[in-house]
Amino acid sequence: MDTQQPLPERISTQTPSERLWTANDLARYIGCSVREIRNMRYAGLPTIKFRHLIRFEPEAVKVWLRKPQ
Repeated sequence: MDTQQPLPERISTQTPSERLWTANDLARYIGCSVREIRNMRYAGLPTIKFRHLIRFEPEAVKVWLRKPQ
């Protein structure tokens, strides 16, 4: 007899604007290439690292972009 219950579907409570961005998401938002995003990281663009993954917090990126460079 299999008594295991099916796992509930994963429901995200985050709206798309609250989730972390990938480099592709950010490049699309800004309208530039992923290579330019990499250059911006070296210039101080705030990132979040999960092991080998790089993500960007939308609000932190927007604040950084508004700062005079």
